[in-house]
Amino acid sequence: MLDAISRTRPEDLAKMIDSTLLKPTARARDALELVREAASMGFHCAMLPPTLVEDARREAEELGVRLCSVTGFPSGMHPLKAKLAEVQHLASLGVVEVDVVPNLATGEDLEALVEGARQAGVKVVKVIVEAPIQDDASLARLVEAASRAGADYVKTSTGVYSKGGDYDTVHRLHMLAAPRGLRVKAAGGIRNGLQAILAIAAGASRIGTSSGAGVLRSYRELVGQA
Repeated sequence: MLDAISRTRPEDLAKMIDSTLLKPTARARDALELVREAASMGFHCAMLPPTLVEDARREAEELGVRLCSVTGFPSGMHPLKAKLAEVQHLASLGVVEVDVVPNLATGEDLEALVEGARQAGVKVVKVIVEAPIQDDASLARLVEAASRAGADYVKTSTGVYSKGGDYDTVHRLHMLAAPRGLRVKAAGGIRNGLQAILAIAAGASRIGTSSGAGVLRSYRELVGQA
């Protein structure tokens, strides 16, 4: 962990944070606040639900904030054609990164979904695998499917059904993902700088959190830059 701290400046951590607002009670004003905070703190992106992307689009463009969103969230139990339509809609609004929830119960054609996202203009696709509730064999199959489909990341969890931001979960996923050329996004329960840096030490190259400002503030305190 000390090595991760020595290598990670607060501004570097900020660039790794997907600042997230996915709660079902979120409104347009909340989305605008998230975008403004992302701009002021230098976060990688503002992660919004599909229904709030259009509300925040103009503000994001003016402030130079990257917009990210989700498809099939949170259960993944949506028809493939519905997910493809959702991705195409998001791309038309300027979303460049999408976190995808696959159907974990029955599986689906991840290759078609990732290819559809690419064709629509999405640059980065992350597949959410709910690692804490998968056995080793199931998790390995999911990671292999994401790799075969051409995804960029595997993400530990939605944060709804499991909390996947802990060191052990991130490391477990990283050990499967790295040999297949996939990066890891840690998400679920990351609320402060120590938790974020532990996830990075475990192999994460992106952090998803709804507490971005608190994470960055506490990390500055941790490294003596408050």
